[in-house]
Parts: sequence; C-alpha cells; structure tokens
Amino acid sequence: MSGYGPSAGDVVALGGTSLRMRIPDRVADSGDEFHVGFAKTGRDGIGLAPVTTRESCDVVITNVIVMDPIDGIRVASIGMREGRITGVGRAGNPAVSDSVDIIVGSGTVVIDGEGLIATPGGIDTHVHALAPRVFDAEIASGVTTVLAQEAGPVWGVGLGSPWFLGIARGALEGIPLNVGLLGRASSSRRSVLEDAIDAHVCGFKVHEDTGATLMTIDTALRVADDIDVQVALHTDGLNETLSVADTLAVLDGRVAHAFHVEGGGGGHAPDVLTLAGRDHVIASSTNPTLPFGRNAAAETLDMVLFCHGLAADRESDLQIARARIRETTMAAENALHDMGVIPITSSDALGMGRAGETWWRTFAMADAQSRLAPSEDAGDDNARILRYLAKITINPALAHGLAHEVGRLAAGFRADIVLWDPCSFAAKPQLVLVGGYPAWGVTGDPNATIDGAEPLRLSEQFGALGTAPRLLGALVTNQRAAALADVAPTSLDRPVIITRGCRSVRGSQMVRHGVLGTVSVSPDGADVTWEGEPVGGPPADHVPLSRLHYW
Repeated sequence: MSGYGPSAGDVVALGGTSLRMRIPDRVADSGDEFHVGFAKTGRDGIGLAPVTTRESCDVVITNVIVMDPIDGIRVASIGMREGRITGVGRAGNPAVSDSVDIIVGSGTVVIDGEGLIATPGGIDTHVHALAPRVFDAEIASGVTTVLAQEAGPVWGVGLGSPWFLGIARGALEGIPLNVGLLGRASSSRRSVLEDAIDAHVCGFKVHEDTGATLMTIDTALRVADDIDVQVALHTDGLNETLSVADTLAVLDGRVAHAFHVEGGGGGHAPDVLTLAGRDHVIASSTNPTLPFGRNAAAETLDMVLFCHGLAADRESDLQIARARIRETTMAAENALHDMGVIPITSSDALGMGRAGETWWRTFAMADAQSRLAPSEDAGDDNARILRYLAKITINPALAHGLAHEVGRLAAGFRADIVLWDPCSFAAKPQLVLVGGYPAWGVTGDPNATIDGAEPLRLSEQFGALGTAPRLLGALVTNQRAAALADVAPTSLDRPVIITRGCRSVRGSQMVRHGVLGTVSVSPDGADVTWEGEPVGGPPADHVPLSRLHYW
C-alpha cells in the first residue's frame, strides 16, 4: 500500500478506532501508475508531460485515498492550479497513457499521497479566538476554515465595533487559514448589526449572556435575511425571556444555526435538544460531550462556572450551572448524531470546548456509536465514516454559506486539503494544504540527512511564513461588505469567500443527514425520546485517538 496505495476491495483501519474503510474504487491505472522516485514513471516523456503548468497543474497529490463527503471514497490523484482543485482522477502524461484526467507537467510539484488519506480541510464554526495560538491548534488538528467570535483576550461572543473588526482583519492576514468573524447580534436595533456587516462580519451570534430575547433574535434574522448571512443561536438558558416554544415562534420558519444543541454549553434548560430534527433549525454540537464519556458531566460543571462568570461557592450560581448539565441529553445527543439528526460538530474553543480536538472527537464518537450499533454493511463502515466526515466539512459549509468554496475535494473548490496517515487518522494530520500550498505538517530533525528522522514534529511549513498566509488564507465576508470593498479606495488585498445561500439552506439538505422528526425531553430532563421512542446509550469507558497519540 505504501508503494502505490490500496486497490479496490482493500480494507483500511482508521487509527485506534473500530472503524473499517473499504476501498470501493480506484482509477484505472493498474500497472501504469504515476510515481516519482528512482526508476519510477515520473520522468520527462514518460509520466511527466513536457508542457508548462498552464497546460498541466501546479501541484498534484498522487495515488491518495480520496475521502469526499459527497462523492465518497476512492483512490485517485488530485490536481491543483493557483490554489484550486482542477480535477480528481488519474494523473500522468496523456501522450503515453490513456484516460488521463490530470496532466502532470515537467514543472508540477508532486506530493506523494501513496498510502495516505486525503480529506477536505475541517471547518470549525464555533471558535472563541481569545489568543492567536487558537489558530495554531486548529490547523494542527486538520481544520482550515474557522469562524471566530473574538480577536484577543476580551469578552466578546461576537464583535460589533468596526474599528476593532478592522484591526482584527489586519491581524488575521498572518494566519494561514480561512477565517471569518461573527458579529454580536444581541441588539434590538439593526443599525448596530449593519455597522458590523460593513466591517466584514460573515454572520451573527446571538448569545444568552448579552440577551437572546424576542427582539434580539428577530432583529438578527431580519438583517441576516437582507444580507444573506447565518445567525448562530445560543438560546436563553434561564428561560427568562423565552422558552423553546417561544424561540421557535420568533424564528417563524426562518433558518438559524443552533449552537451546542445538547445544552451543556448553554441554551434552554432542560429541553434545548428539542430544537434538533426541525428543518429550519440546523443543530450542531460542541466537542466536550463528544463522545459521551463517564466524566463528561463533572467536567462540564467546572467549565460552565468558569466561562460564564459564576462562583462555585455561591449556591444560586451552582444551581443554575447544574441545571444545564444532564447525562441523559448528552447520551441522546450522541445517538442523534449517529442517526443523522444532528449534522455538525464544532469546538467552542476556549469557551467550553477544545480547538484542536474536533476531528478526533467526531471520529471517536463514530467509534463509540459503532460499538453500540454496529454497521449493517458487512465488512466496512463506509456509510458511517462518510456521515461523520460530513459533520466537520460540507455540512458546516452549507450552514454558513461557504459550500461553493470549501468542504469538498472536487474540481473548482479551494485546495484546502488534509493528508492523514491511516494509523493517526483524525488525531494528527501528516500535511495540511491551504490554498494548495503546504502550511502545516510533519517533518523530522532538521539536521538529519533525511526528512523523516526522529524526533518528528507537527509544525508550521512555508505556507505559514512571511506574506504567504495573506496569499493563501481567505477572509470570509458578506456580499454587501465585499461590494463596498470593490469600490473603496483600498480593496481587500487577499482572497475572499463571500457567503451565499445562508437563508435558504435547510436541515433536510445536510449531506448524509437530513433526518427530521420530533425530539422530546421530559420537564426534569430525565428522559429523552425520538419520535416517541427512548434515545440514548451508556457513557463510553474507552475513547480511541487519545492517549495512543497524545501524552
């Protein structure tokens, strides 16, 4: 497998999980694979076509296991030009090989993909960027697109000051990621939100700590409908101004992205989970409760107290914190993920979540659920693997209007690609490409004679240095601000991703998910049902992709 990659029918184990991925297809290149190295086919006139990169591609990843949330799994090569994917298929020289999809020219940069897995870069829609190092943790985990709510050690839950947003945008030019900023939407006046729109926010955050009331939610939705951005909703955990029924009445069929819908991270207690399964509410989870483990409830209490300014020695604070924590809803949340009801995972980095753990916690949850409900497909877990891949790639892109640019490995999309060794899949990436260029990856001792000499280190690459981040990473913005920038004296001097389709997207459109139905939670939070049937499961005692890879 290390020489040419797996063949059709081979089964690949994913890290320390119980998940088994079967290779259903490989491009038709058996015996004639493009391969670089001594005495290999990657030579001029054989595998290399004597043409310029204008006629071929800038970069090619060869013979890699391509894992796309829509197209599925196969072994192929990926061609890129000027930061975008040009094709996924057979690589080589059409003058000597048949059915070549990707022309490899004499000037093409070759990345050996044999034996590795390629996925789209992860998309984390819930990040409190209280420090620049949060972005290091994100990219080092395989995330290439981040939607952040702060820019520094400040209390934000969304940003509103155009001056502050302008400084933040300048700082983000040094980050080798696609980054968008969410505006604070806890205002009953739309002019406050429009100021943030003109300062390039890519969506809004309504948060209970600054007011998730009838007026703030309605105002945010009205502005979002006009501009075509998404509203991230952290509902009223005290049920002080609105209940779940009231929030649904305010939404009135208008779409919103409901953050940490289980409730431990915040929201209507004890029944915020009942927002899941509705077509106009796109539900997501944050990673501390993924997978549901035996220590999840105890850890969540400490996080609630710290993150929300509560005191452990004050009984009233303890009571409202404990009201948010229910093992029954945590267990149900994990089951609803596996059923295809909850379509998105995210971190809630530094705000009750871990920036660098969304990939591995997503697939650790897949492992835990596979043990509770084994796959019906004999011999592989492909359907489950692709369902969980969609949670961190295409579905967050769909929810926030980014799916025309990121979230897939397909022609025309940004070449934000993560390469994984199967033995560390979802735990530690081997190489992260942003805009088709190596930005983060594994290298060995720099004084060694070969690049794989230990100690191996996962760290920044050339795409993270100098002016490269500004050329590679995109600013996620909105249509109105982008139009203003085009006519302004100084336009945006970096790539942009402009949100679109945010207001028409629905839960039923979530890839490999879209299951709609009724979640019910008893008044005391002790029982959760799906369509009238109990839903949940025991906490996991064993969590893969953790101690084996981190110590």
